[in-house]
Amino acid sequence: MTLMVEAARVIEMRLRMIALGRSTPGEMLLMVTEKIDAMEEAKAIIIRGGNPTLVVDHYRKIIAANAARLQAPKKV
Repeated sequence: MTLMVEAARVIEMRLRMIALGRSTPGEMLLMVTEKIDAMEEAKAIIIRGGNPTLVVDHYRKIIAANAARLQAPKKV
């Protein structure tokens, strides 16, 4: 449940950036490529015999990093 709330927060931040015209092509690309990378990493965790909880923990780290990056003050 916590993962869903955290992910929704990052989605909201990104949508707000897009709506305000503050998103960048790099951020748009990152939104797509990070999903593909995260899926591959999750698959690797499971193949190595990892518990699905490890996958959730991994996703939470990615989401936390995104939230921190999106909240960081922008250098002008």
